[in-house]
Amino acid sequence: MELYSGDAYLSIKSDLLSSDEEEKYKSESGTQTQKCLSNKGKLSSNSIMKASISSGMKQIIPTNKPKRRRVKLMNWKRYHKLNVIYSFLDELEKDYPAICTVSVIGKSVEGRDIKMLKISNSDASNAAVWLDASIHSREWISTAVVTYLAEFIAKNFQKHPKSITNKDWHIVPVLNPDGYVFTHTKDRMWRKNRAHHEGERVGVDLNRNFSYGWGNNGDQGSSGEPTNVFYRGPAPFSEPETAAVRDTILGSASPFKVFLSFHSYFELIIFPWGYKCEPCPDYLHLLEAGTVMARVFA
Repeated sequence: MELYSGDAYLSIKSDLLSSDEEEKYKSESGTQTQKCLSNKGKLSSNSIMKASISSGMKQIIPTNKPKRRRVKLMNWKRYHKLNVIYSFLDELEKDYPAICTVSVIGKSVEGRDIKMLKISNSDASNAAVWLDASIHSREWISTAVVTYLAEFIAKNFQKHPKSITNKDWHIVPVLNPDGYVFTHTKDRMWRKNRAHHEGERVGVDLNRNFSYGWGNNGDQGSSGEPTNVFYRGPAPFSEPETAAVRDTILGSASPFKVFLSFHSYFELIIFPWGYKCEPCPDYLHLLEAGTVMARVFA
């Protein structure tokens, strides 16, 4: 499931990695996009998103009556480890039980839970929206954005317009938990999951492991070489993390109308195709939607 295209670039501004990390990321991924960019050029280059994340946490004042408190370590002034993020999801479920449900949609290669927060008013007519982050484990800022959105939606649910409340929000802040933990403990720039292939722990680029167009373009946009940073895996959905996404979406009673996967570092809103430089059938519709998104954050 590739999400970038030479026909589908909208410029967005966001501070996502340090300068050293940014250069390493661009050196790895720039060759994958340069061909499309040179042929098509960027669209809406003046559309700039300036992301500003603040904690929004209120000071807790002791009273005579004990009150259960939100996880104190969770804020948006620092990056958090997996256990803090999962505790935060559980706290949202406890604080807003009428609309928030936490579930485990699958297990990672190393057996870690893949947790999902669902925010819904349980209306059977709702459409479904998917938000995930850190499918590439080193992209910590994506998890920060998604958890911020999760709290914003849940905390203000009764104040939101119907366009928000008539959706079932499926939010997975860390889709690649093994890799995410590894970036906190061993290798900050690790990108893939932690799978064994050909007898070695080389990992799979989960963003290249979905079935649509898998391997159809040879090594353009992905790689069949296990040691490559863009390794697509031995087969579509070979990894439990991507299989969990597939099974959750296909098993949903509500039809999914929106699928957003949050990444860093590029200043873009990106949509299909990612494996070829041609417009997809609904290109104009997606371009319109992307332009609206860019203007909202301009």
